[in-house]
Amino acid sequence: MKKILLGTLVALSLSSLVNPLINDNIAKALKTGNAVTIASFFNATVDLTLPKNEGVFSKAQAEIILKTFFANHKPSDFKVVHDGESKNNTLYSIGNLTTSNGVFRTYILYQEKGTNVVILELRIESEE
Repeated sequence: MKKILLGTLVALSLSSLVNPLINDNIAKALKTGNAVTIASFFNATVDLTLPKNEGVFSKAQAEIILKTFFANHKPSDFKVVHDGESKNNTLYSIGNLTTSNGVFRTYILYQEKGTNVVILELRIESEE
C-alpha cells in the first residue's frame, strides 16, 4: 500500500512538470499591471482582446493598448485557474485578473521557443 501511495505521489509530481504554468514573470506582471514586461513576451504581432479593443496589433501597439487598460483597471491580483496544451505546439493559461473594476477572465496562448516564452494571443474579458 505504501508503494502505491508513493508511486501516485511521484506520478503527480512529474505530471506537474509536463504541463508548466505560465511564466512566473508574466503572472507577476499581470498582477501588478506591468504592460512593459508583458509586452516583452509578445510575438512581433499579437492577437489582443480587451474590453472595447480587439485586433491583431504590433508588439508596440499592443503594449500601449495594454497600458491604457491597466490605467483604467488597476490590477491587484492574478491567479491561474487552468493550463493546457493546444494544437500547433502551443500552450495556454486561463486565469482571473482582479482589478479595481472587477474580475476579468484572462486567456493567454503562448509558445515555448527554447527557453523563451512568446505570447501569441492575450484576451482579457469581463466575467459579466
